[in-house]
Amino acid sequence: MSSIALVRNPDMFERLPDAQLGKTARDVFDILQARQEPGGLVRIAQKELAARLSITVPSVSRAIGELKDRGLVHPRTVHGRVQIHPLFAAYESMAHMVNTLKDETTHLWPLTFPGKTVPLPSGSDPRSGTGFDPDPDGGEPAPLPDAPAQLRLLAG
Repeated sequence: MSSIALVRNPDMFERLPDAQLGKTARDVFDILQARQEPGGLVRIAQKELAARLSITVPSVSRAIGELKDRGLVHPRTVHGRVQIHPLFAAYESMAHMVNTLKDETTHLWPLTFPGKTVPLPSGSDPRSGTGFDPDPDGGEPAPLPDAPAQLRLLAG
């Protein structure tokens, strides 16, 4: 777990109530959100979630099943690893989020909320249909990263 501030897409979180999650599923999702690495990967065992919430492991399993059904976490989880949907994941910076969502290799699986399917972004802008502005400062150039020092080998 990192102490850096992570960036999330607020427009997607405004849609979260549409998922109509049960209390336990929402509690599990909140913990997953809090413990994720940048990009949405969470390394946590169901036993740890159960202990944190003072519930049984089968209750955690049902809650994760509900999150999978809604598409909020990847439908195929590996023991102790859960992947949050990229549109709900947190990122190191606004640029990291924009670049990840624009990357054609980023897998965006369906979000299915009761009574509706949430449309996934299409076209070149993965946030189409939202008020998200990836460039709120109107195009101010970003600072260039410091160039790493060049290493030279000296003949000895």
